[in-house]
Amino acid sequence: MIVAFDMFGTLADTSSVAAELAALCGGRAAEVAATWRARQLEYMFRVTAMGQFPSFAELTRWSLTSALAQAGFPPTESQLDDLAGAYRRLRPFDDARPALAAVRRQGHQVAVLSVGPRAWLEELSVTYGDHVDAIVSAEDAGVFKPHPGIYRYLLSRTRSEASDVLLVSGNPFDIIGASAVGLRTAWCKRDPSALFDPWGPRPDYVIAGLAELAAVLAELAAVLAPDSPDSPDC
Repeated sequence: MIVAFDMFGTLADTSSVAAELAALCGGRAAEVAATWRARQLEYMFRVTAMGQFPSFAELTRWSLTSALAQAGFPPTESQLDDLAGAYRRLRPFDDARPALAAVRRQGHQVAVLSVGPRAWLEELSVTYGDHVDAIVSAEDAGVFKPHPGIYRYLLSRTRSEASDVLLVSGNPFDIIGASAVGLRTAWCKRDPSALFDPWGPRPDYVIAGLAELAAVLAELAAVLAPDSPDSPDC
């Protein structure tokens, strides 16, 4: 099985940009970080709906500019350049490397499927890159999530059937997008208060963190075993 991990919000902590925003935004850094992320997604969805494909770096810079303007912290060009690069320096979640290692030990292949540019993804995965078999970027697919094209590109790139791929993501829009193409899904619900969207396919599995993924894969393997009573008839 291919286990495909989302990057932003699943393997990498997007809130960690607050540490770099603090010099400019002080005690409001966490608030600005959250607005930045929300605008980044909003702009991504809007350009996708319009059939456009600007670079993710542009989306990230535009959304940062908007978040800082809304909070009343106009940056210099130098500050904007430096802060926009913070998304290349996101802190990995503590459970990322152990989880990917466990997936590999169970005999599965690991892919990173992300809207980020390939160069960013390689930098962000440096601490666990030895456990990654493939990096699949929107840069290669030509569309952002949750457009079906990016999930179909993953299937083409890995030469897999949809039922042989499990997408692990902390983003409900990603889970719904992958489900619409037929992928199996696991929602990484790191925040206990997080709500799933009130429409669309439900995730096949819900986990509180990546450490729970090994048990999900063991359960899935049992279901898919040829002699399992839950396996489809041949």
